[in-house]
Amino acid sequence: MTNPRNARAADGGIGHEAWQRRRGALARNPGVAALARELSDGRTLSLAYARGGPRTSAPALVIPGGPGLASVMPYQRFRAAAARRGLDVLMVEHRGVGMSRKTEDGSDLRSEDVTIRDVLSDLAAVLDSEGIEQVTVYGSSYGSYLAGAFGALHPDRVSGMILDSPMLDARSKHETARELNRLYWHGTETTAEHASRIHRLVECGSIRVEQAGFPIQLLHESGGPGLVASMLNLLEKGKGARVWSWLNRLGASDVMASRPFLMEFDLVARSAFAELGYGVPHDPALGPLRGDELFVGMADRFPPFESESVDIRCALARFDWPVLVLSGDRDVRTPRTVADQVMANAPDAILVLIERHGHSALDTAQRLAINAIRHLANMQNTSTRPDPAELRAPRSMIARLISLRLALARLLPKAAS
Repeated sequence: MTNPRNARAADGGIGHEAWQRRRGALARNPGVAALARELSDGRTLSLAYARGGPRTSAPALVIPGGPGLASVMPYQRFRAAAARRGLDVLMVEHRGVGMSRKTEDGSDLRSEDVTIRDVLSDLAAVLDSEGIEQVTVYGSSYGSYLAGAFGALHPDRVSGMILDSPMLDARSKHETARELNRLYWHGTETTAEHASRIHRLVECGSIRVEQAGFPIQLLHESGGPGLVASMLNLLEKGKGARVWSWLNRLGASDVMASRPFLMEFDLVARSAFAELGYGVPHDPALGPLRGDELFVGMADRFPPFESESVDIRCALARFDWPVLVLSGDRDVRTPRTVADQVMANAPDAILVLIERHGHSALDTAQRLAINAIRHLANMQNTSTRPDPAELRAPRSMIARLISLRLALARLLPKAAS
């Protein structure tokens, strides 16, 4: 049997001793704590969490996307910025990820240790440990599903909710493909010419349609049709192949490359496929573009999807707390149609339309996310609606980086671009 203390782990090749050193360093940061969680066979998980800002009776429980995205290290600056605005923010490291990846004997969790119900139970256990009765739950993307599921199972512990780029269930995946193809395969009044150009590039072999979905999705979310057009201009001139390949690798890195304490999909993958339908086959009737080719290719490694462990679509009607729904006008991964479905079912929901914004304010517009938490607190106290001027998204870092890469490609010769 392999000794876990000497083995090279699957999470990017980091050994146990190096992992322990990194975890220990993170554990010494202010506000970071851990809670023992019992597993099967007498094993114990040290579940990590972080809390920052002034202590209040109803903090914001913030759940990032993924699954596989860590909470403690990636969101240090977010928690510090929230604390400066007087917010009490709690984030729990998802089991199987980051500081919550291993048992006390140094072994990785088993994939069957990571289920949606277990993750939700972890959240409730941390609230109990901190003596917190109620929270404002903020969930982004996959985290919005967890937020909704937490509300469905623990309604007495929720005082308010923010669904940032919401997803409801496996059906939301088809909304992603529908929106991507509506924009860039079938074409709209704004994007008809873009769609025609993509058709031509596919027909002449410049790009492969099965690998075009994610780059186009990322370009649109980062800069709208204008940024997509900039990429198409290069491809039509026989340039930009390296940029196109780089955009594809950005999608693959979220799934295939584990980055310890940042993004680790491997141990949570079973839950993603079996409980949330990440491998549900693409519907060709929607069009050939899709942003999830890697997920579909991995589906045969995991149990088949049958249904979500928590039906939040039906539970929305019972949410008797205020709900802010943040939806970017450029979001393709969780498009406006999903936000509209939340609005149609949650009785006390307010839709916040964010212009020139793509996916997940928590990751690309953190000041906006902080303002949303503050505004929800104001709504609960004074019934004041959010001020749209404070819920605007700045240009994201990835948008700036993509624009820079495209600008360099325009200047370089074909072979180097």
